[in-house]
Amino acid sequence: MPCTPSLPIFTTIKMSKAVRGAAQLETLQNNTNPKWWKDAGLRRLLFWQGCVLVSQMTVGYDESVIGSLQTMQPWVDDMGNPSSSDLGLITAILFVGGVVGAFFASSLADRYGRRASIAFGSFLCIVGTALQSAAQGKGMFIGGRFIIGLGTSFTISAGPSLLNELSHPRMRGQIASTFNVLWYVGSIVASWLTFGTGHLSTTWSWRIPSIVQGAPSVFVIISTIFMPESPRFLYARGRTDEALAVLAEYHANGDYNDPLVVGELSQIAAALELDAVSAATSWRKILKSRPNRRRLGVVFAVAVLALWSGQSAISYYFSQILTSVGITATNAQTGINGGMQIWNLLCSITGVILAERLGRRPLWLISFVGMLCANVPLTIAAARYAAAGSSAAGYVTVVFMFLYNAAFNIACNPLVYAYPAEILPYSIRTKGLGFFLVVADALLVWNSYVNPIALERIGYWMFVCYAGFLAVAIGIIWQWFPETKGMTLEELAELFTDDTEIIGIECGSQSSKEDGRVTVVPKGVDEVEGKTIEA
Repeated sequence: MPCTPSLPIFTTIKMSKAVRGAAQLETLQNNTNPKWWKDAGLRRLLFWQGCVLVSQMTVGYDESVIGSLQTMQPWVDDMGNPSSSDLGLITAILFVGGVVGAFFASSLADRYGRRASIAFGSFLCIVGTALQSAAQGKGMFIGGRFIIGLGTSFTISAGPSLLNELSHPRMRGQIASTFNVLWYVGSIVASWLTFGTGHLSTTWSWRIPSIVQGAPSVFVIISTIFMPESPRFLYARGRTDEALAVLAEYHANGDYNDPLVVGELSQIAAALELDAVSAATSWRKILKSRPNRRRLGVVFAVAVLALWSGQSAISYYFSQILTSVGITATNAQTGINGGMQIWNLLCSITGVILAERLGRRPLWLISFVGMLCANVPLTIAAARYAAAGSSAAGYVTVVFMFLYNAAFNIACNPLVYAYPAEILPYSIRTKGLGFFLVVADALLVWNSYVNPIALERIGYWMFVCYAGFLAVAIGIIWQWFPETKGMTLEELAELFTDDTEIIGIECGSQSSKEDGRVTVVPKGVDEVEGKTIEA
C-alpha cells in the first residue's frame, strides 16, 4: 500500500554508516525522468537554483573590476590620487565587510529562512553599489565597498545551504559544487567591460562598471520572491506540509505519494530528531561536541588551504606579476587577463563534472599536487628572468601561471563552498559557513596587504614559500578530509559521529500511524525504546 501525505507509514531498519541514506533513497521509485532536461519539475528546480548561483557573480565581478579601475586615470583623479596604502584599503575593505557580516548572517538564515538571507544580502549589495557608483571621493567609495562585502556574507552563508537543501538527491553533489563557478562569469564580464570603458576619458569610464556590478543582485532579489524555500528549514520550523509540498513539486512533479518524496521527508525528520537530541544553540555548546569540532576543523582547513595556496597572489596581482617578468604593454596584459578568466571558468566547470565522478577527496589531492607541480617550474622560470632577463623565461612563467590556475580551479573553485556545506549538519550549517567566511575574509584581508609587499621585496621567492605550504596541505587533505561523494545530506550529518547511529526509515505497507518512528541507538545496544515523530 503506498504512503499518503497525511498518513506516512514507515518501518524501521538498521543501516550501516556506509550505506545509510544513499542506499535508502536511491533504491526508491521516483516520478521524474532520468534525464533532467526532459522533466518539468527538475527543469523548474534547476532554474531556481541557477538564480541562487547568480549571487556569486557579484564577488567575481568585484575582483576583476577593482584591479581594472586602478588603471583608469579618471578613477585615480576622482579618488584623489590614492596612495599604495589607500589602494590596499580599497581592495581589502570588501573582505572586512564580509568578516563583520558573517557574525550575523547565520542567525538571519536560521530564523527567517535561506531566501530571506539571500534577499537581504542582495539588497545590501545594491545599496553598496549605489554608493560606490556615485562616490565623490575615496571615503564614499570605500564605504560602498564595505556594504557590498557585508551583503556578500549573507548570500554566501545562505546560498550553498539552499542549493544543497533544495537539490534532488541524485543531482545534489553536482549542483552544490556549481555555486562558485559563476564567480568567473562575473570576472569575465568585468574584465571585458572595463577593457571597453577604459577607453573613455571621463568619469563614466569607472562609474559604468560600478553600476553594472549591482545587476546580479537586482536579478537575485527579484527571484527570491518566487523561488522555493529549503524543505529542511520548513520542516525544522514546524511547517511540515510546506516542506512536503516543495519536495513533491520539485522532486516528483507534484506526486505527494512518490516513494522518494516520502523517503526524503522521513530522512529529514530522522536527522532533525537527532539534532533535537543534541541541540546546540551557542558556539560554546557546539564546540563541546567532538564531531562538531572535527567538522569545523575541516571547514577551517578548507579556507586556509584554498586561500594560502598561492592562487590569490596570481589573481589579485596578475598585472604586477606580468610586469615583473617583462610583459608591460597594456593590451598584452589585458588580453592575457581576459583569456585567463575564460580559462579559469572552463577549468571550474571541469571540476564540477569530476566532483561526482572522481569524488571530493581525489579531486582535492589532484588540485594541490597539480599546483605544487606548476609552482616549481613557475618559480624556476621567474628566477631565470630575474637573473638574465630572458623573454623566453617570462613567457614560460605565464604558461605555468595558467597551469597553476587550472589545478586550483579543478577543486578549490567548485568545492570551496560545497564541501563545508555538505559536511555540516542542518543545525550548524549556516553557523559553520559563517565561521568559514570569517576565516576566509580575514585571510583575504591579510593577503591583500601581504602579497604585494612580498612580491615587491622577495619576488619569486614568494612562490617558494607557497610550494612549502602546498606540500603541507597535501598531507592535511590525505589525513583528515573525508569522502562525501554519493551521500545524502542526512547521511553526511552522521559522517563524523562515532557514538550514535540513526535507524533508517523506509515506506512500509501497514496502515498504522504508530509505526512511523525514528530511533537513536547508542552503539552496542540492540534494542531501545524509540521516539515517535510524525512527518
